Amino acid sequence: MSIIYYLNNKRGNSSIILLFMIIVIIGLMTFTVDAGLLYFEKGRLQNVVDSVALAAVSAYGEGETKMLEEAHKYSNLNGMAPEELTIAISENRRRVTVTTEKNVSLFFARIFDRDSADVGAKAAAVTGPVVSVKGIRPFAVAEQEFIYGETYTLKHGGGGGTTGNYGAIALGGTGASNYRNNLINGYNGHSIRIGDEIETETGNMDGATFDGMRELLDSDFCEHGEDLSQIEVNCPRLIIIPVIDSFDIEGRSTVKVVGFTVFFLDNAVKITGKTEIKGRFIKRVGEGKIDENGEGYGLFGTKLVE
Repeated sequence: MSIIYYLNNKRGNSSIILLFMIIVIIGLMTFTVDAGLLYFEKGRLQNVVDSVALAAVSAYGEGETKMLEEAHKYSNLNGMAPEELTIAISENRRRVTVTTEKNVSLFFARIFDRDSADVGAKAAAVTGPVVSVKGIRPFAVAEQEFIYGETYTLKHGGGGGTTGNYGAIALGGTGASNYRNNLINGYNGHSIRIGDEIETETGNMDGATFDGMRELLDSDFCEHGEDLSQIEVNCPRLIIIPVIDSFDIEGRSTVKVVGFTVFFLDNAVKITGKTEIKGRFIKRVGEGKIDENGEGYGLFGTKLVE
């Protein structure tokens, strides 16, 4: 009798252990499946708010209405209705914060009387002036308050220079051939940073300027109207140039880079037999490290900070 009682008791203990193991397995399944579902949804929401925040802040220079348009556009592209997002634009429009929350239905957790869980995501993107650029063109302009969209003379012709300087700079060497190559292709040496000192290129460089400009203008197959904010990023007429502290110098000298701007080349015209470059400054978002607190001169970048 004692042996039978022992065996029956052991079977009872085994049943309890088995029941406990089943509960543990179900719990693990609940955690694994539902946690995976929540993780997946969290990642999807994060991708949405990231792209919406970056898209909105990238339109910083075009006003708050355009920023919201871009935010709604990218929300829809990512399969989320704009009304599901909370979009906050800072007073100076240089920071956009996007948040969202979704109630996700659970499966195995219902065994434990849990039908759903809330998942949220938040992103903040900022814009600021780009502080380092590669591929700039061999021109510079003195720091000033630009009127974007107005026509400017980027490089002067005869009689427009200041003590031998007509707006050109020497990048990676001097001379007409180097200047012309930099005009057509951009300077492919090291990146130029805010605070760097660069050398001016003296003389009018008329022939190299005219030939280089003609090659750039003739290679332009981009569509562009008066709204330059929508121009293609690879348009050859769209160039980046440094803003310097002053052109009040004599002869070949060094000037200090204080920022970067974007210039749209309208045309190269002959004035008293010399070539002048006409165009317009615009605000543009590009790539590169930014200064979140800087004012900038037209070339801005973006980044996620949350």
